Amino acid sequence: MDPVPHRLLGQILTDGGYVTLAQLGEARRRQMRGRGETERRIGEILVEMGHLAPEALARALTIQEAEGRGAPA
Repeated sequence: MDPVPHRLLGQILTDGGYVTLAQLGEARRRQMRGRGETERRIGEILVEMGHLAPEALARALTIQEAEGRGAPA
């Protein structure tokens, strides 16, 4: 049986309705502009922008970790 592919955090956030594709795109653009400085994670940027609650980020990260282990979230 093939393993389930690992979903990126942005996909979990949009699939779960936590953020819109537009919000994710805006955060991604900010992330790309900041390259060369300290690498910032997309979840941190979304929280900073006010598009995502810290609790929702924690839940999405839990889901991502569970999927990586092959366990249900």
